[in-house]
Amino acid sequence: MRMRVATYNIRNGRAIDLSSFWWMRRRAVRAVIARIDADIWGLQEAYGFQRRHLERTVLPDEQWGSAGDGRHGGGRGEQVPILYRRAAFAEASASTRWFGPTPEVAGSVVDGAAFPRIATVADLTMQAGGVVRVVNVHLDSDSSDRREAALRQLVDWLDELTEAPTIVMGDFNGTLHDPGYDAFAGARLRTALPADTGPTSNGFGRYLGAQRQIDHVLVSEEFTVRSARIDVESGHASDHYPVVVDLEL
Repeated sequence: MRMRVATYNIRNGRAIDLSSFWWMRRRAVRAVIARIDADIWGLQEAYGFQRRHLERTVLPDEQWGSAGDGRHGGGRGEQVPILYRRAAFAEASASTRWFGPTPEVAGSVVDGAAFPRIATVADLTMQAGGVVRVVNVHLDSDSSDRREAALRQLVDWLDELTEAPTIVMGDFNGTLHDPGYDAFAGARLRTALPADTGPTSNGFGRYLGAQRQIDHVLVSEEFTVRSARIDVESGHASDHYPVVVDLEL
């Protein structure tokens, strides 16, 4: 089975700088999502009102399923939802987990962190048969130690689950050379996007220091990567570019 997956930090709609103003950007974000035409999306920094807008417009419920809670529980706070095309997938199970000592307690915070960080995990039954596991994350922006701990905790979570072809994607706020990424090798996961492809964060074109490759898609050995790219055509609809990967299982 072939599938297109994409990860996209859409920039939180409560940011106060003019470049981030959601009502000025939402049409452009919708256009990006429609043009890329992925079968599975992992979004980051999506507040409930942003998610609902996209689900009313470009990702309607009759065509798209979705999974994922807010980081404060009950749909509150930033979300990292997984959205999947119903014509190709059905949800077998889904959960939100909080990084830190109490991963099943909504709103849990790692020591020293300003707010919770979460992972959305969804097992999707393919219409062609079989299950694919999709994980979407947005890791700590301030601490490499907390990012490394989260990566190792994520790998431990995956080890606890039944084995399945796996896709891990999201805004990792770090490059593949940072501490913690070696844990993915032991979990049979490899990057789909070569490290020399270019930056995925663009800082709305104003903050050159913010331009790094920090958005990633990792896949297990069952997948063949047919193509992988950073969609720079998306411009400054967000302060990140989407990463788009075509896979064959």
